[in-house]
Amino acid sequence: MSLTLWILIILAIIYVPVWYFAWKSPNAKKYRMEKYGPAIKINTHLGIKTMDRVCKYRRFWRFMGVLSQILAFLLMVLIIYVVIVAVINLPSTLSRGGIGIEYALAIPGLNPILPFWYGLAALIIALVCHEFAHGVQARANGLRVKNTGLLYAVVPLGAFVEPEEEDVEKASRKARLDLYAAGIATNFVIGAVAFLLFSTVLLGGISSPYEDNAAVYGEREGSPADLAGIPAGAIILEVDGEEFVYSDSYDVTYLWDPGSLVTVTYVTEGGESHHSSPMRWGVYVSKTVDGEAAETSGIISGSYIVSIDGNKFYTPGAFSNFMSTTRGEQTVSVDYIDPYGSYVTTTLVLGSNGSIGYLGVYTDLSGMNLITPKDLLDYSSNPFYGSKDILTAGQGLLGYLAHPFSGFDPVPESVQWWYGDQSGLFWMAVTLLYWIFWINILLGISNALPAFPFDGGYVFLGWVDRVLEKMGQKDEEARAKKANEIAGNVSTLMLFLYVLIIIVAIL
Repeated sequence: MSLTLWILIILAIIYVPVWYFAWKSPNAKKYRMEKYGPAIKINTHLGIKTMDRVCKYRRFWRFMGVLSQILAFLLMVLIIYVVIVAVINLPSTLSRGGIGIEYALAIPGLNPILPFWYGLAALIIALVCHEFAHGVQARANGLRVKNTGLLYAVVPLGAFVEPEEEDVEKASRKARLDLYAAGIATNFVIGAVAFLLFSTVLLGGISSPYEDNAAVYGEREGSPADLAGIPAGAIILEVDGEEFVYSDSYDVTYLWDPGSLVTVTYVTEGGESHHSSPMRWGVYVSKTVDGEAAETSGIISGSYIVSIDGNKFYTPGAFSNFMSTTRGEQTVSVDYIDPYGSYVTTTLVLGSNGSIGYLGVYTDLSGMNLITPKDLLDYSSNPFYGSKDILTAGQGLLGYLAHPFSGFDPVPESVQWWYGDQSGLFWMAVTLLYWIFWINILLGISNALPAFPFDGGYVFLGWVDRVLEKMGQKDEEARAKKANEIAGNVSTLMLFLYVLIIIVAIL
């Protein structure tokens, strides 16, 4: 059992009597606690006076109401697209295996991708600003705020602002839409501002003296490169005495062949030059997919793919680029070196990955992930890096949000020396702004889901009501009933798919 699961079990054991106290004890109100389903609601009045001062700029908040609904619509389209794509990809997600329950918890320290202090600071900023925006928009529309506070159930679930229910029921549809869309839009705006600060103001002003050299930004423990002594963060200068130029083209050739035993010359922080132990260089198969072409033809983990149909591969990128030129059901000749050092040639029929051929392997370069310092900087600061059209731009944005799973935040600490003598405060500012961006954008997108109790569910309900009115349904009571029925059905479907995706991903 994982450490995360043990921690959750202990927290649950502690939580049960606290929840029972909030439910049954007459003293719970004294501590501003009350049962809220399976959660505990801790009520305060913090921030209400500040909301009253800020809401006085009513013209600005009317403008923000319109902007909030536009942003909520765009983010709702995005989250629906993400859900649909994730559902389509469920079979491949199941075949890869789960990532673990800890990744489903937005808790700094427990979630492996969320650093504790940066993650905690960014999460507090995101939650406080989200709820504060709800409160200010409520007051700007004349709605009273009853409570602010925290929802807790084993772990903190989030902050809240609770308008007077009577005021909300009497409010106009526009006021309710402005109220519910405010948090979504605020998270997006804060995320966008943080992104511009770290990507343009900070990262935009630095460069690397090793700009176009091959560089190791990640490495698997126990891999051939690791055993040869090449550390993560190294800059590769030569392979077997020949200058190595990083390229993903399968037309690039060297005096030595892929899969050969070579000595690598590299530099580490401080500019000191080193030579590795002899190691096999090439497209290393770290894992194969059950039932696909590689596995059924005998290619196993630990093998090196040397060439396909005579095309040599010095990098995994070159291998991927070649595979993009193939098609499903295509017969190819594969040269590879098995884990025991034997050179093997086999003929196989490729599977399909959409419209292109699929071998069914996960690869890296002898256990290393290579990039150039220039490309890493562009990759870390530009969500649309390499995009060619609207579709690839959208995919690029979603891929950018997945960067923390690959160790980017946005520039891994082990490679920061590539960019000169920047101060520790510089990188602290970059990292904090990155996590403020990341958490705010993810919170904004997820809250735009058209499902209750997300903000997007209530926004969607208001839009359905407006559409029904435009379609001629003037009876307010009948229209509200129909809108609730439509929004409820959509909510049930979206929640089911959302939960299903999460369960498959973690298990």
